[in-house]
Amino acid sequence: MKDVVAVILAGGKGKRMLSMQSKTLHKVSDRAILDWQLDACQLAGIENIVVVVGAHSDEIRQHLSRDGHALNIRIAVQEEPLGTADAVNAAMNTIRELKARYAVILLGDLPNLQAATLKKMMLKRAQKDIVLLTVRLDEPAAYGRIVRNSDGTVARIVEFKECTPEEIAIKEVNVGVYSVPFAFLEAALPQINNDNAAGEYYFTDIIEIANRENIPVKPVLAEDPGEVMGVNTPEELQTAEMWRRKLSL
Repeated sequence: MKDVVAVILAGGKGKRMLSMQSKTLHKVSDRAILDWQLDACQLAGIENIVVVVGAHSDEIRQHLSRDGHALNIRIAVQEEPLGTADAVNAAMNTIRELKARYAVILLGDLPNLQAATLKKMMLKRAQKDIVLLTVRLDEPAAYGRIVRNSDGTVARIVEFKECTPEEIAIKEVNVGVYSVPFAFLEAALPQINNDNAAGEYYFTDIIEIANRENIPVKPVLAEDPGEVMGVNTPEELQTAEMWRRKLSL
């Protein structure tokens, strides 16, 4: 599948993991989170991967040098942690070089994301639509909330820090996995600003940009929250481990 590139945002320092190790190199069932993600991409038929790194780039570079995947893996560097849109922007030159028509964007803390889910999202890649992976949670915590249009498409993603009390009550949340046509990505990224509470460039802003340009944003709802839970703390790492073990039963 040469027209698709996966962009894995692996630059997080993972302070809440209480470790100096890159978050994406922590292990679930004796394999690094990053390796599980590469497995999912490979099984989904994605051959080209861009791993966006930051402060732990040497550590991740060394890990990937020992990688056994039959993938074309490139590394892009986000010089400063200025947000997810800035991280994706760091990968843009590499995506251009690979001549990809579609980019699948993945946060680097999803060890249990399945290839079948990525395939389900990519079935729409022949269209101009943006595809967004979501999940419904009884306790959504600090995840970005999904606000839908009347026709079921996604109107916007509201980061938790920006939520009104009404938006906090929404149960459907953003997972951090997107399928985006490259032509739209190239036009939308320069429109994103950091005028928000965190002073960061949020990749989630592309959803509102798409709506302004009448580009449909279609949600794909994950059936099992365990598949798409992010790992940000040692406790969440243990929960991810338990879910992974259930898969092997």
